[in-house]
Amino acid sequence: MKPVRLLHVIHSYSWGGLELYSTELIIKLQATHVDQWVICFADSRIAKELKAAGVRTIETTGKKISKLNEAGLIRGAIRKHAITHLHSHTRKDMWATCLARWFNKDLKHVYNLYMNALPKQDFVHRALFRRVDALCSSSEDILKDVKKNFPIDSSKLKLIRYGRETDKFVATPDLRQQIRDKYSVQKDQMVIGTLCRIDAGKGVRELVESLDYLPDEDLKKVQIWVIGDRTIVGHNDQGETTYEPESQALYDWMLARAQSDRLKGHLHHISFQREYIPYIDALDVFTLASYNETYSLSVIDAMMMGKAVIGTNAGGTPEQVGGTERGILAEPRSGQSLADCIRYYLMHPDKAQKHGEKGREWALHNHNWPNTLKHFTELYQKL
Repeated sequence: MKPVRLLHVIHSYSWGGLELYSTELIIKLQATHVDQWVICFADSRIAKELKAAGVRTIETTGKKISKLNEAGLIRGAIRKHAITHLHSHTRKDMWATCLARWFNKDLKHVYNLYMNALPKQDFVHRALFRRVDALCSSSEDILKDVKKNFPIDSSKLKLIRYGRETDKFVATPDLRQQIRDKYSVQKDQMVIGTLCRIDAGKGVRELVESLDYLPDEDLKKVQIWVIGDRTIVGHNDQGETTYEPESQALYDWMLARAQSDRLKGHLHHISFQREYIPYIDALDVFTLASYNETYSLSVIDAMMMGKAVIGTNAGGTPEQVGGTERGILAEPRSGQSLADCIRYYLMHPDKAQKHGEKGREWALHNHNWPNTLKHFTELYQKL
C-alpha cells in the first residue's frame, strides 16, 4: 500500500476551539508516525504550538492571502514533499485545497467541517465538493444538514468524534478551592462559567445580560466567569497583536459591566488559560450561549469534568446536551432565557449534579483519542 504523505492546510491567526482542536489533532497524528506537514501563518499561535511539538510547518506570511495564492503555495508543497493526501480545516482553506488539486485525481482531500452546513448548492460549490473525498464532522446533526445542503455524495460523509485526553480530566479539590478563593466565591454561591472567544456569536453579551434578569436575592448566589480572549486578526507593523473591532468593543463593554455597582463581584473576565481544566473544575455549571454552535469542544470538556451544561437550542448543542439528560437549553440571543436556566439550577442543585454525572459518562464513552486517531488513520489509508 502506498504510504500516506499528508499536508494539513490551516490559515488562522485566532486561537479558539477550531484552532486549538486542529492543532491538537495534528500533534496527536504525529505520535502515530503519520508523515505530515502543515501550511499555516508564520506568526500564528498554531505555528508556535506545532513547532514546539516537532511538527514540520510550511509557514506563510501576510495578514491576508487570496485563495488562488494559497492554492499555489499548496501546489508547491505537493511537488516538494510528494504529498498524497490533503487535509483542510477551514472553509477558506477547503476552497484553496480544492483549487490546488483541481487537475490531480490521484491526490486525496479530507475536509474537517467544524462549522454549520448552510445551503451551498450553486455551480461553484458543486465543482468544489467534487474535489473533496471525505467530509468529516463530530456531529450527527451537522452531517444530516450536509446531506441536505451540500452538493456532496453521502458516501463521503464520515462521523469522527472529537478526541480528548480523558485521563487529564480529573478533579483537584485543593486547586478548585484556590481558584474559587481568588475570586471570593462564597459557600452559598454557584459559579456559572463559559470558555469561549469574546465574540458576539458566542452569546457573551446575552450571558452578561442574564444577570440583569435575576432578582437581587438570586444575584447574590451567582458568579459568572467568562474565560477567553478577544478574536485576533493579526499583528501591526510594530508586532503588536490586533483584534477584531467587534470583539474589542464587546470586551470593553463586558469589562465596564463587571465594574458596575450591581454586577461588581458577580461578573469576572478571565484570560484564556493554557491549563484550563482546573478552571472548569472550579465551576459549578458550564454554559455556552452561542447563537448556532456546531459542536462545542468546551461543552465536551465541561462534561468530562462532570459539569451540567446550560446550552442553547441551536446547532449541535442539543445533540451534545441530549435533550434534558446532560443539561438544559436556553433560547439563543435571549438573556432572559439564560437567566431562567440559571434560576432552575439555583433551585434544583441536585439536578445539576445528576446532569453532570450523565454528561461525564457520555463524554468519556464518545470522545477519546484512541478511537479518533484510529478512524483518521484508517480513513487516509482507505482513500
